[in-house]
Amino acid sequence: MQPEKLFELSRLKHNKSLFWLAVICVVVAIALIPLWILDSRQLLGVSVWEKPIKFYISVAIFSFTYSWLSSFLTRGRRWVKLTGLVIAVSLAVENVLILAMASIGETSHFNVSTPIAIAIWSIMATFISFVLLSTIFISLMIMFQKQQEFNLNLALALGSFNSAVGMGLAYLMTQPTALQLANYQGIAGAHAVGVSDGGPGLPFLGWSTVAGDLRVGHFFGLHSIQVAAILLALSLLLPLAFRVPLILVGNLSWLGFVGLVTWQSLRAEPFSSPSELTIISFVALAAIASILFLALSLAQSRAGTKTMA
Repeated sequence: MQPEKLFELSRLKHNKSLFWLAVICVVVAIALIPLWILDSRQLLGVSVWEKPIKFYISVAIFSFTYSWLSSFLTRGRRWVKLTGLVIAVSLAVENVLILAMASIGETSHFNVSTPIAIAIWSIMATFISFVLLSTIFISLMIMFQKQQEFNLNLALALGSFNSAVGMGLAYLMTQPTALQLANYQGIAGAHAVGVSDGGPGLPFLGWSTVAGDLRVGHFFGLHSIQVAAILLALSLLLPLAFRVPLILVGNLSWLGFVGLVTWQSLRAEPFSSPSELTIISFVALAAIASILFLALSLAQSRAGTKTMA
C-alpha cells in the first residue's frame, strides 16, 4: 500500500457515527475556549472548563482515528458499524456528563459525595467500559482478517491493543487513596500518587510535577493507535526487510514505554523529573529495542535472500 492511500481523507469518514462525533467534539471544544478564558471559576486549581476541553479534544482524535481504522476492515462490516456506534454513543454520554458537571463546578470523576454524583460516576464507568470492550473487539477483528496486507494488520492490531491497554490503565485511578480512606470527603479515586489531586502540574495536561500521576501512562497508552499509524507509514518508506521489525518492535517498545511511565507514577515520581532508576530503565528499553530490531531485520533479510535463491 502506498503512503498516500494509507491516509486518504475519505477514510476519516468511513464510520459515520465516529466521524460525526469527532466533528461535534471539535466544535464543542472550540466553543468552550471563550468560557475557559473568561470564566474565573476553578476546580482543583484549574479552570472548570479545562477538563471538558481536554476530553472533547481527546475523543475527537480517538473517534477520527477509529473511523479511519475501520476503513481497513473488509469483513464483518455490519459488526464494525455497530461497534462504532456503541463507541460513539458511549463517548458522547461520557463527554456530556463531564461537561454538565463542570458547568456547575463539580468534579465528575471519583465523585461519590451525593446519590446523584454516584449515579453519574457509575454511568460514566459503565459507558467507558463499553468503549474498552469495543476497542478490544475491533482489535481482534483486525488481527484475524486476511484480506489486507500482513504489515497493515499487524500494525493496526498492535496499536489498537495497546490503546485498549492504555484505556484500561485508567482503572488504576479508581481506587481510593489512603488519605481519602482516613479522611473521607466524598471522593474515591485520584490521578496523583503520593499527593492530593489539584497540586502543581504541567500546563494544560495537568500532570503532577511534584508526585506521580497515573494520567501519564493512560495518555500515552490511549494514543498508541496513532503511534502505530506513524510507524506503519514510516515502514512503507523502508526496504522490505525492515518493515515488519519496525512495526513489531516499535509497537512493543511503545507498550514498554507506557509500562515504564506507569511504574514511574506508581512510585510517586513525577514524569517531568525522572529518577536515575527511571532513566536507566528508559535506556535499557531503547537498547533492547535496538538489538531486537537489528536481529529481526537481519533474519528478514536472510529469509528474503534464501527465497530469491
